[in-house]
Amino acid sequence: MWFPYLLIAIAYLLGSFPTGYLVGRMAGIDIREHGSGSTGATNVWRNIGKVAGIIVFVTDFAKGAIAIYMMQSANYLQALSASIFGYNQSPIVDNLSLFVIGAGMMALIGHSRPVWLGFKGGKSVATGMGILFMLNWLVAIAAFSVWLVTLSIWRTVSISSIAAAAAAPVLMWSLQGNIVYSSFVTVGCIFVIWLHRSNIERIINGTEFNFKTDSKA
Repeated sequence: MWFPYLLIAIAYLLGSFPTGYLVGRMAGIDIREHGSGSTGATNVWRNIGKVAGIIVFVTDFAKGAIAIYMMQSANYLQALSASIFGYNQSPIVDNLSLFVIGAGMMALIGHSRPVWLGFKGGKSVATGMGILFMLNWLVAIAAFSVWLVTLSIWRTVSISSIAAAAAAPVLMWSLQGNIVYSSFVTVGCIFVIWLHRSNIERIINGTEFNFKTDSKA
């Protein structure tokens, strides 16, 4: 039964891949020293540009999606690795949904607390969206729609992200029959909102990045 734990460790490493930091370095800056200091797509968009921000968002989305897909495919991957490396295959992984949410949580933590950057990363929104898509694509699309509608009204990414994170558990409990996955989405979204506590403070103070007022948007 060691194989799913290996995949959980890989999920953390996937989540901690420093996309925003590397894109910033290619642009000649340390993104952690600009804007909010986050390595996420919004801060990259604000300080480097739209294309860079989209690249970071898509890559971070893929990190979460791949982490979940690997664990959902754990039994197949276990059999494949056993045939390649010639070791005795472990028993079929039971309670796979528990390992899936373990991989999802580690990917979220990896993005926000990456080992490569002194455990300071992004807000896990894009990575969380990738995780959500693999758990229930319909819920992910609905949550992303909430994000888009809120952004069109408020023009503030952090408000949109918090709104989507608040809506996702409600949508998940309504549309997903798997209690384990729904519980995980609830905990994960609370974690994402908690990561936005500095944004919430800036929203209250009126100093948060806003596409209406920031000329770099």
